[in-house]
Amino acid sequence: MCESEKERKSKASHMLVAAIDFGTTYSGYAYSFKDKWATVRTNKWEGGEQISYKAPTALLLNPDQSFKAFGFEAESFYANLTSDDSETCKEYYFFKRFKLILKTELEERVHRKTQCVDISGRSVDAASVFTHSIWYLKKHMLEALNESHAFEITIADIDFVITVPAIWDDTAKMFMREAAIKAGIPGNQLLFALEPEAASIYCQLMYLEPQNESSFRVTEKDSESKYMVVDLGGGTADITLHQLQRNGTIVELNPASGGLWGGTCIDKAFETFLQNLFGRETMETFQTDPEYAEDFFDFWQGFEVKKRAFDFEKDTENINIRIPMGLTDIAKKIKKEQNVDKIIEMSKLKGKGVKFDQGKLHVPAKIIKSIFQSTADKIVSHLRELVEEVGQDLKVILMVGGFSECGLIQNCVRETFELKGKRRVIVPNQCGLAVLKGAVYFGHHPEIISERVARYTYGVQTWSKFNRMQHKEHKRVVINSEDRCRDVFFKFVTKGDRLTAGYKKEYLFQALEPSAGSLDCGIYISNNRNPNYVDDDDCQKLGILEICGVEDGAHIEESLVFGHTELQARARNCETNKEYSVTFDMLSEKIKYPKQKSWEKI
Repeated sequence: MCESEKERKSKASHMLVAAIDFGTTYSGYAYSFKDKWATVRTNKWEGGEQISYKAPTALLLNPDQSFKAFGFEAESFYANLTSDDSETCKEYYFFKRFKLILKTELEERVHRKTQCVDISGRSVDAASVFTHSIWYLKKHMLEALNESHAFEITIADIDFVITVPAIWDDTAKMFMREAAIKAGIPGNQLLFALEPEAASIYCQLMYLEPQNESSFRVTEKDSESKYMVVDLGGGTADITLHQLQRNGTIVELNPASGGLWGGTCIDKAFETFLQNLFGRETMETFQTDPEYAEDFFDFWQGFEVKKRAFDFEKDTENINIRIPMGLTDIAKKIKKEQNVDKIIEMSKLKGKGVKFDQGKLHVPAKIIKSIFQSTADKIVSHLRELVEEVGQDLKVILMVGGFSECGLIQNCVRETFELKGKRRVIVPNQCGLAVLKGAVYFGHHPEIISERVARYTYGVQTWSKFNRMQHKEHKRVVINSEDRCRDVFFKFVTKGDRLTAGYKKEYLFQALEPSAGSLDCGIYISNNRNPNYVDDDDCQKLGILEICGVEDGAHIEESLVFGHTELQARARNCETNKEYSVTFDMLSEKIKYPKQKSWEKI
């Protein structure tokens, strides 16, 4: 970005940019038009007594697995089904908080067969669940746009941006791309924004919004200060280190890191507390019995709001939490006791000061604080390691994401890392929308992220001339009467390398015995900076680049393009000068059973 940021023209190729923030707990969308790109609009969702900028990540499918409802509507419709006919509701599929099934571990890479499990324990293909959800958000946004504008807006008028955790692996991102395309978003109109990057962009530019004109900037452009983005969402903590350059662009200084330390950890800990209070059987019945679905949804929606608003400085003694009548009815039935206080006296929390009165639990603040403490400790411990690596150069810790609204988490980070006059901890207004709005800005100005760090070592499989001093004997093969070493990892980029946006690395290869005039080149990644073979334990096939019309001995120029949120592979047949624009399918069945093709680096 330049100094005259307000006058900077959008780089979007269509009329407007729309972002979809698909979260573990809540999801939503935002957009802005090309001519007024800094004015970002969001939708307001209504559910019961709640009005929110995001809807619950909840999906209801019909008995034939077709789409029925999403968000508050999915919860409401499912609850109504349970009250009308408990047997009929069992035919429907209801899903909540399913985003976390996309694992971040390098070894868990075949997502095509991943299943989502609904509230009653039945499995449905995960690709279908994600596709339905994205389709609905896209559909809802188009309807809202056309209701508020006199002219018609279609898919062809929109550049789409979908947010993904930076700690996700490339295959999980590709899974989301395929789901988005199946949902009707054209692939050439689709970008991915890494969540902490989007938040970082928004916090640098949020003062451009009309309602934020008096807001501060996170860092000044002439300082080149380093700052950390701590994105605490419903499922994950996603942490990156950035630096603002004098030209206004943002540089990533280290690969994203983090873990499953989001707001759902608090939900699980609180559920354990309730199990200790009312019993495991009571809580399982409350969750799975359709008769109590409405109470179940209302209770957890209320707790989601409550857990972000706990004020441990004011509420030093007891904290009150409303308990639905359905939950106490189940407990009374199972425990065969009509007095809730007596049920508490029979529980594991006897003598801990927990009381029940007029539909509310009165819980000592120290117990509620302990429910948060384990997750807070994990976040602070990880941050401490990163802060120690950066040292005094770290000027700002920027907390964004819905879970960053939690006062206890904010206080833990501030007490541990804030240094008067040297380091600030900043929680921007509406920090839960920073990722969503920043993704819109990213769609208009993707060039603002000028450098990223390679998360893995990237390379291809080659068949080098065999060297007995360097290669393993069992890797020796004979091709064209010459000894070769199979499965050699040829490195394009090393883990930790700094990559500018659009960074391109290319090498020349020679085809050896292509099959049926085509050549399949496996693209591999590794956590090792210097891997030897593509079948080493720390290596994984990422995808396949297929090149057609290849003769034996043909020279192939292959290039990988880095620096964006997705990896592109390109090839040129030097004999025919034919160029290939290839997007390799990282979910292809070929990845599991690759054909053994051979080629050699020249």
